[in-house]
Amino acid sequence: MVAASALVPAETTPLLSVSGLSVRYGSLRALDGVNLTVRPGELVALAGENGAGKTTLVRCIAGDISPTQGEIFLSGRRVSADPAAVARQGVAVVWQDLALCDNLDVAANVLLGRETRRMMFSDSRFHAAAAALLDSLGIPIQNTARRVSFLSGGQRQLVAVARAMGSKPRLLVLDEPTASLGVMEAAQVEKLIAGLREKGTTILLACHDIDQMFRLADRIVVLRQGQVVADLDPLNTHPDDIVALLSGQPVDSTARRQLTRLHGLADRLVSADPSSSLSLILSALGAALGTRQLCMHLVRDQALICAASLGFGPGQLGAWAQLPFGAAGGPVGLAALSERPVIEANARSSPAWLPFGDLARIAGVASSWSVPVTGPGGLSGVITVFRPETGLPQRQELQLVTLYAGYAASTVERDRLLEQATARNRVLETIREMLENLAGPIPVTDGLVVAVQALRHGLQADEVALVTKPDGQAPQWRAFAGPPGADPADASPALRAATDTVLAEVTRDGAARQLMGNQGRRVRLVPFTAANGLAVLLASWRQPSAAKAAQEEKALMEDAAHSLRLALDREEAGLAHQEAAALRRSGELQRDFLSRLSHELRTPLTAIRGYASSLMQPDVTWDRGSQDRFLDRIAAESARLGRLVDDLLDFSTIESGLMRLQPDWCDIPLVLQAAVACLPPAGSAAVSVRCDPELPVVWADHDRLEQVFVNLVSNAVCHNPPGTRVLVTAVIASPSEVVVSVTDDGTGIPDDLAAAPFEAGRRRRTRTGGAGLGLSIAHGIVEAHGGHIDLQRLRPGTRFRVVLPVEACEHSAEASGHSAGPAEHASAAGKAAVPSLGRPGPAEVAALVASATARGGGQHE
Repeated sequence: MVAASALVPAETTPLLSVSGLSVRYGSLRALDGVNLTVRPGELVALAGENGAGKTTLVRCIAGDISPTQGEIFLSGRRVSADPAAVARQGVAVVWQDLALCDNLDVAANVLLGRETRRMMFSDSRFHAAAAALLDSLGIPIQNTARRVSFLSGGQRQLVAVARAMGSKPRLLVLDEPTASLGVMEAAQVEKLIAGLREKGTTILLACHDIDQMFRLADRIVVLRQGQVVADLDPLNTHPDDIVALLSGQPVDSTARRQLTRLHGLADRLVSADPSSSLSLILSALGAALGTRQLCMHLVRDQALICAASLGFGPGQLGAWAQLPFGAAGGPVGLAALSERPVIEANARSSPAWLPFGDLARIAGVASSWSVPVTGPGGLSGVITVFRPETGLPQRQELQLVTLYAGYAASTVERDRLLEQATARNRVLETIREMLENLAGPIPVTDGLVVAVQALRHGLQADEVALVTKPDGQAPQWRAFAGPPGADPADASPALRAATDTVLAEVTRDGAARQLMGNQGRRVRLVPFTAANGLAVLLASWRQPSAAKAAQEEKALMEDAAHSLRLALDREEAGLAHQEAAALRRSGELQRDFLSRLSHELRTPLTAIRGYASSLMQPDVTWDRGSQDRFLDRIAAESARLGRLVDDLLDFSTIESGLMRLQPDWCDIPLVLQAAVACLPPAGSAAVSVRCDPELPVVWADHDRLEQVFVNLVSNAVCHNPPGTRVLVTAVIASPSEVVVSVTDDGTGIPDDLAAAPFEAGRRRRTRTGGAGLGLSIAHGIVEAHGGHIDLQRLRPGTRFRVVLPVEACEHSAEASGHSAGPAEHASAAGKAAVPSLGRPGPAEVAALVASATARGGGQHE
C-alpha cells in the first residue's frame, strides 16, 4: 500500500514541521505547544521579545537541546537531539555569537570542518575554494588570508553565513543576524539574505527588527511567552499589529486600522507610478470595505471612461468602458450628472441598471454605490462599489468611500499637473533631439526630415514644413511632417498659400508671424536667409491657441529656424567640399593614368627602337636567324603598341558616348569559342566552356562581345598562377536574358581592385603589362548592349557575370547605333557634384600618346 503522505504533491510537503513542541526548565515553561511549518523556498521570520522563546525554538530545531514534549520533522524525517545528525540532515545554524575562530583567517573559518586533503597540501587551492564560495554568495570579501579578528561586525556575520552555506543546507537558521550591527553593515547582511532567498534557500529568521521582517519574510510567526499567537502575511499586516501582538495588546481592526491603512496609502501614492495610482486607491478601498469589486470612471471629453477596476474578469466591464452623463450612463452617469452619491440597493430591479443587466448577472452584482470624485477643478470622476448582496451601505461605509474619493481627486489632479509638466519636458526633449540630428553625423537631408518631425511633435502641430528657394530656381519642399503616410503633396491649401505668399516677399528677418488660412486653419511661419537663397519654416494647426501657448510656439519656431539655417549652411559647405574633393580626385586620376600610360607606351617603343637600331648598325652583320628574331620582337612589340592604342580609342569612344555597334543575331557558344581560340595554346587548354543547349541567339555585336570575353578569359588565365582552371558557362536567366559567367579558382582579385573593378586605370601587375583599361572597356561594351556586368569574389577564385538581353531595345527602335556610355548613365546629382574628367576623344589620341611619351621618364622595369 502507498502511504498517504506520498500522494501529496512535493511542493505542498513542508520542509520543516514542528508539532506540539514544549520545553521546560523546572517550573519555567520556555515553549508551550508550539506548532510551526516552513515550506521549501520560504523565508519565515520569528518575532518575539526577549524571553519569548525564539532562541529556545532555534536550539530545538538545531538539535542542541531535547524538547520536553512534541516532535520536529525535516522533510518527513524526525529530528533527533544531536547537532551532528541534524547537520547531516541539511540544517545549518548561524548563532548570534557567530562561533568564529578569531585566530584563523577568513578561508579557514569558511571551510572549517570541510577541508579536503587536496586543499590542505596547497594554500592556493585552499584560498581559491574559499574565494569561490564567497563569490558565489555575492559576499564582497576579497582577501581570504585576512584574520577574522580584523574584520568588521558585518563582515564577520557574512563569513558566518558563508560557512553555514558551504554545506549547501536545505534549511538555514539565522539567530539575530543583525542585532549588533550598524545600519550599513545590517543592510549588507540583509542583501545577502535576500539573495539567498531568491536562489531558493529555505530560511528561518529569528530577529527583533520588525521592519526587517516586512522587507524579507514571506510569513511572520509571532511568539509570546512560549506560544505562537499569530501567523501573519506581511502583505496584509501592518507593523503596528506586530507591535500589539508582541506586547499582548488587542489588535484594533476598526478606526486605527483604517487610519494606518490610509497613512500607508498616502505613502505609496507619493512614490507610485501615475498609471498605478488609481489601482492602489481601489485596492486599499476594497480592503477597507471588505469588497472585492470596484471601478473608477474619469471625465474625458464629456464622457466617463473606466480608468481602473478591481475584481472583474476580462471583458466583464466592456459595457461600462465608456458611459455618457445622465440616465443613459446608469448609476455612474447619474452620479456624475448630479455630483451626489447614487445608491442602488437592488441592481436587479433598479431602472438605472436595466441597460446593464448582463453585467449584473455575469459579475454577480446585487447592489452598487456610485460616489462622485470632486477636485479643485470640479468633477473628476466616479467611484463605484459593487456588492454581491442587496441592501443599503452603512453610513460609515459611505463616509469611507467619500474619504477615498478625496484621495482619488488629489491623485487625478496630481496626474494632470504631472501630465502638463511631462508635455513641457517632451517639447524640450524633442527640440533637443532636433538639434542633435541637425548637428549629428547623418546626412543633412535626412537630418532635416527627422528635425521637422520632432518639431511637429513638440509644437503639437498638424503639419510642419521646410521650404527653400535657391536663387534663380523653383521652390523646393526640403522636409515635411504631417499625419502618418503624408508627403508634401498632401500639405493643406492654407500651408501652400502661406508658402507662396512669404516666398514672394522680400522680408527675411527670421521673426515668426501668424496667418489665418482658409477653413480657420492657423499658420505660423518664419522666413529666413539660407546659404543660397530664401527659406521658410511653416507650421499649421486646426485649433486656435492660448496666448501663453502662442508665445511658446513663436519662440520654438524662431529657435528651430535658426538651427535649420545653420544646417542648410553646413549642407552647402559640404557640397562645396565634395566638389573640391572630386576635382582633386579627378586630377589625381589623370596624373596617375598618364604616368602609367607613358610607361606602357615607352616600353614597346623602346624595344622597337632598340631592335631596329641594332639591325641598322653598318658595322655589324647579323645572321638570318638573329634578323628573324629581331623582326619577330619588333612585330610583337608593334602589336602590343597597337593593342594599347586600340584600348585608348575604345575607352575614349565609350566615355564620349560615340561607340557604334554592328548588331546582328549572335550565337553565344560561337562567340565564346572564338574568344577562347584567341588565347595561347597553354591558356586555352585551361579553359572549359559549358553552354545551355536551349540557349537562344541574342541581338548583339559579335566582335564586341568577343572582345569582352577575350578580356575576361585572358585576365583569368594571365593573372593567376599556372594550373588555374577557368570555367565559362552560358545559361538562360529568363526568357529575355542570358547570363555568361567566367569563373576561375585562382588567388582572387585584390581588395583595392575589387573596390572599383571597372574604374579606368586599375590593374594587377602582370608580366604582360597593360594600361588597366580592359575591364572598363568590357563594362562599357556590355552596357552599350543594354546589359550589365558584375564581380563576385569567391573562396577561392573570382567570377564575372555578364547579363545580356536577348533582344535590345535599340533593335526595335532601329536607332542610329548610338549607345550611351558610362558617363551618360550617371545621375544628374552626380553630374552637378562631380565634373567630367575631360578624357580625350578619338582625334586627340595621337596627341595624348605623344604627350604621355614625352612626359615619361626614369628607368623601365
